[in-house]
Amino acid sequence: MSNRVADILGIEKPIIQGPMSWITNAEFVAAVSNAGGLGILGPNAGQTTVTVSPEETAERMRREIRKTKALTDKPFGTTVIVDGDLKYTWPILEIIIEEDVKTVLLNGAEGTLTEKIVNPLKEANIKIIYRPLNPTLEDARAAQAMGVDIYVVTGFDEGGTLPTSIIRYIYDHAYDCRCARYSSRLCWWNW
Repeated sequence: MSNRVADILGIEKPIIQGPMSWITNAEFVAAVSNAGGLGILGPNAGQTTVTVSPEETAERMRREIRKTKALTDKPFGTTVIVDGDLKYTWPILEIIIEEDVKTVLLNGAEGTLTEKIVNPLKEANIKIIYRPLNPTLEDARAAQAMGVDIYVVTGFDEGGTLPTSIIRYIYDHAYDCRCARYSSRLCWWNW
């Protein structure tokens, strides 16, 4: 069951499990990956307590990544919520690169996706799925120019964080960009 998304991510089936912050853990993510989809560790994967330390947050993610690797040899991903001052973002990005995770899901508010974040991931050959809080055509083009592999366009029908504006416009134009004007590997879909 190959398609563009599966080919980009190196998975058998074009199924990407939502990161679901506190609900995911190594066992859950490995089960999805072992079944042919892409399991994704949420930002608080496997945790039962809150920490306010960026370093502790990153080390907890490292432990969950290692547990996942012990349960699967298939691709899986981790989530990074891009914060404005990058206080939490950088330690987690470093762990993802050190642990050789193959895919990262970047979640961010408008203006948080920068080459400073994308370039180290691309240099480490990590596939980037970018899910902005409020997708726009301009943001999609900027993500494409930076080398983002998959751009997620979500609406009010998805779970988790919801966009603050109606995005029908981008659905119409995203198709035009992919099919008529651009030839990159950037994919567009709605969950």
